[in-house]
Amino acid sequence: MYAILQRTALALALSGVSAGLAHAGDPSARDWIPAPVGTNIVAVYMMGLKSHGFYDQGSRIGDSPKLNVQGMVYRQMHFRELAGKTVQYELIVPGFRTTLDVPGQDRDRMTGMGDVTAGAAVWLHNDPENRFWFAWEPFITAPTGRYHGSHADVSAGKNRWSTIQDFAIVKGFGESSFVEGVAEFEFFGNNKNYYGQTLKKDTAIRLMALVSTNLTEKTYVGMRYRYETGGRERVNGQTTVTRARNHQLAAEITHQLTDAHQVQLQYIHDLKVENGPRMRGLQFRYAYAF
Repeated sequence: MYAILQRTALALALSGVSAGLAHAGDPSARDWIPAPVGTNIVAVYMMGLKSHGFYDQGSRIGDSPKLNVQGMVYRQMHFRELAGKTVQYELIVPGFRTTLDVPGQDRDRMTGMGDVTAGAAVWLHNDPENRFWFAWEPFITAPTGRYHGSHADVSAGKNRWSTIQDFAIVKGFGESSFVEGVAEFEFFGNNKNYYGQTLKKDTAIRLMALVSTNLTEKTYVGMRYRYETGGRERVNGQTTVTRARNHQLAAEITHQLTDAHQVQLQYIHDLKVENGPRMRGLQFRYAYAF
């Protein structure tokens, strides 16, 4: 059973969506188990998320706007050995259609490619015999996506550089179960055309815990809890968004169709949002390993 997981393990640091934004480090269960050196993986994600309330400093806004995010993400990965370590190179290309309905205003909608992200994971400890792994992955996101300063909140791109640093640990237990922990730190450049002004954002910190177990030899279920803090925003030096204190839960089921083909369905639900929209919805993932 573990041999099937190992030879087709899909290290897909999920480009998830929270409040309409893609985070390269939102993983699914077992994403941080490396595939064998020489493996290539192509994955496609399709998602649909809707808001169920907008919040300002933890309080729900009356007559809230409505946000609808539909997305598709292409992700390509390659595993190789470098200096005795397993390394995963990857490229993430997202696309979004975002619709924002504010009471008393015209609907704001934009469709386009998002910002391209590149990453390289290094497994500093890789012990498949004892089912124990520790990895670090830096990401860089370039402002390549479609962006309009007068429609900044629904633009697919964010008009700024950013980098994400992920640290992940995985441990297997029992016959077919895994527990995982991920710490993520995202640093943002400035957006100098946010409705004609300069937007600065503080470092965001995300802490995630995941657990998964097999239902059958080819099917497993998993859950992810994510806590996010930091990310205070200032426009021309004035604070517009206080730091986040967000809690999210995701549940998923993954099925290995063959050694090369895998499908996954995930339900995402924001439990609590300090500022912005509280989202929920579904994501489908198809992955092909060769």
